[in-house]
Amino acid sequence: MRKWMAATLAALPVVAQAAEEPRTATPAEQASFFDWYNATHTATGLLRPQFSVTSTGKGKRTVSATVDGPAQRLVLPLCRQPRAVFDYDPRAPKERRWSERTPAQTLVWFHPQQQCGAQPDTPVRLLQPLPEMDTLLLLQQHPTILANARLLMAGNTSCSPSRSRGYRLTGLDRGKDGLPVLVFENDIAGAARVTVKRSRNELLPWAVACEGPGSGRK
Repeated sequence: MRKWMAATLAALPVVAQAAEEPRTATPAEQASFFDWYNATHTATGLLRPQFSVTSTGKGKRTVSATVDGPAQRLVLPLCRQPRAVFDYDPRAPKERRWSERTPAQTLVWFHPQQQCGAQPDTPVRLLQPLPEMDTLLLLQQHPTILANARLLMAGNTSCSPSRSRGYRLTGLDRGKDGLPVLVFENDIAGAARVTVKRSRNELLPWAVACEGPGSGRK
């Protein structure tokens, strides 16, 4: 059992984010998560969490673990996958050192086959509930919507400096006005939110808002 656990921990992917030097979740922190998760959740398959460590300055660090559930494809060619993120508190009692963030996350991607395959390299987070058809159309048409949105960016002081940068879709959201929003991250970690409005059978960018580097990841 110990050999299996050591091999499993050694194979786990670890994402490190630090300003000075790479940092990793320690074997004790990883083992702590396995113990807590197995005690509080029903096992549904091989547990392969992804650990993330972030330096917060002055020698402090935060540790989190991400667990993706099984992907499901419903009627439309659209896959949904639940994602849970857990945070580590080393000062809490042993049985309460890990806690789950709320609300839970959902990843979506276009998939024409009957069964969902492996998760794509850049799955999109569904930040607010959207109708299945709207979700599918937004995923399929987001390159065209982004190209048209660059015209709006030119007239927006917060967006114009980065309008020519490369962007990738990271999330689907809903604005306060109820309209769907495409969330993009550019190649310098800035963010752009493109509000979308339907005109007959076409999805058009209605408004844009941009933020500087560091705002695109949460």
